[in-house]
Amino acid sequence: MSERPGHCHIDSTRCVGCGLCVTLCPMNAITVEDGTASIDADECVECGVCTRSRACRYSAIQPGDLKWPRQLRALFSNPLAKFKDTQIYGRGTEETKTNDSQNIYGEGEIGVIIELGRPVLGTRMAEAERVTRKFAEHGYQLPENNPVRSMIVDHDAGTLRPDILQEKALSCLLEFVMPESAAEELIAILEELDREVQTVFNVCVAIRADAQGRPRLQEVFGSDIHSIPSVKVNIGMARGIIEAQK
Repeated sequence: MSERPGHCHIDSTRCVGCGLCVTLCPMNAITVEDGTASIDADECVECGVCTRSRACRYSAIQPGDLKWPRQLRALFSNPLAKFKDTQIYGRGTEETKTNDSQNIYGEGEIGVIIELGRPVLGTRMAEAERVTRKFAEHGYQLPENNPVRSMIVDHDAGTLRPDILQEKALSCLLEFVMPESAAEELIAILEELDREVQTVFNVCVAIRADAQGRPRLQEVFGSDIHSIPSVKVNIGMARGIIEAQK
């Protein structure tokens, strides 16, 4: 029995060249040439979309025998993959969704979430390192619960393991906690990253509401800050914080 390739691949003896899988790949890593589909292993992020869809009636799309460091691609791209260090499915972090119970950032602090790679482009881990290095220059490190933290070899410099830098992911979430007094500093950091990062990224900030439940985005960042009409509000999950404050 031949050894499976170390990445998701097409069994050419089963493929009929229908092209259905081509439209499913979020990374455009699948192409059809001379009547047979193939997967560009370097562009594939092991997200599993093509196999979970069951679009191929002939089971031509086959999973690979993933080994380190390629396993990272699935961990950051496949929502069914559980991250070992955090025991959380889908990129290994719950972001701000559970802050009301986890209390990762509190009053007077800003939760910063930078998502690299979505939509469309994906990201190499080298781009994640650009972000961790930039924040490290300003004295900010990833919190313990962020899965990328375990891959940092020098926390003061924000450098990642060199063997993972060229691995590609559908998305990578980096989180930081900053004091509200550093709002202008955050804007400056993001402006620098906008010039340096070689993929698409978006930024989410989380700030606790005031005692009356009113949002404080403009209070912290100024009246000219760009905002959207509706925001995500976590309610009903603050039991852990309430108990801690008694």
